[in-house]
Amino acid sequence: MEQQLQHEDGIVLEKSAPASGEAAPALPLAGPWRRCVARLFDLWWEVVAVGATAGFLFGQVSADLLRWLESPLGAKLVGLACIPLALLLDAGIAAALGNTPGKALLGLRVGTVDGRSLGFVQHCWRNLGVWSAGLGLGLPLINLLTMARQLRRLKDGEQASYDEEGFRVRARPIGWGRRLGFCAAFLVLFAAMVGLEQWDREDTRQTAARNAGPSFQWTNPGTGRTVSVAPQWRYEPAQADDGMGLHQFTQYSEHAVVILSVEDAGDMSLPEYARAWSDAVADGFKLPAGSFGQFRGLPSWTAVGNGRNDPTRIGVRLVLVDGKVWRVMAIQSPPMAYTDDLVDALVERLWGTVATP
Repeated sequence: MEQQLQHEDGIVLEKSAPASGEAAPALPLAGPWRRCVARLFDLWWEVVAVGATAGFLFGQVSADLLRWLESPLGAKLVGLACIPLALLLDAGIAAALGNTPGKALLGLRVGTVDGRSLGFVQHCWRNLGVWSAGLGLGLPLINLLTMARQLRRLKDGEQASYDEEGFRVRARPIGWGRRLGFCAAFLVLFAAMVGLEQWDREDTRQTAARNAGPSFQWTNPGTGRTVSVAPQWRYEPAQADDGMGLHQFTQYSEHAVVILSVEDAGDMSLPEYARAWSDAVADGFKLPAGSFGQFRGLPSWTAVGNGRNDPTRIGVRLVLVDGKVWRVMAIQSPPMAYTDDLVDALVERLWGTVATP
């Protein structure tokens, strides 16, 4: 049989029934607001960590998923899916380290009624209740109702519904230094969350506007020919380490870069130039021997390779025109299928400014 006493600062004191005629010491239970802000603190950073990790990993293997993640609906659904995954991460951290950052900062600890620590499975079971009965599966409006219900229960001296199966959140006294430290950390995290939300909205807006926007015109300064470039590309002049001018087109999510350049071949033949260029980029890329042939009636060399220290793919074509070597190089990061069509279309248009089909 358990008895509960209300402490003046909102902490509930739980007394277990005396064992063997001896009175058990009072065990302080955390008040509602201390529990609430600790949970928010932990959940915020855990959702960000899970979302960033999942987005990166899934984006590396599936072009369709990456496109879906960029849609407003996809982003919202992924956000909802991140909550149970974040609570799974929360359970793992609590089981492995004994606590989570938010609870540790506020002196809270989750345990059983008799004070024992929880294992991973117990943390997962409790967090399942937190997700459903406490957070309302993360669904807007519903989560407000479920959180209000749990807050009312705690204020009335009851346990949260997901703690009724033998779980308790206990609190030890903390000083003002610890409280102020937590407040500072909470405000920094809150500002970061607001900033990330604003960035995500702006990125979604720009992506939608870019995909629906018109193409822009680009003129090759070496030939004077103009082509239309899809709005998914951003153009900027650049410069190589040796000072040679480059025309760089970057896909808006930076999964692909296409570079056009021209250089005087001097006395070198195309095979000699191709060999020299391959040697020059050997530190960054692994390129095969490539193949020679004709491209639009002109001598050409083409090769496809990979990054030496990363999973990028590089495709390059050299074309000899009136003693000058024109080069178009495309560098793509996984998943390649996400940018294949965009890269192929742009490369074709850029070659249209150099040599007619």
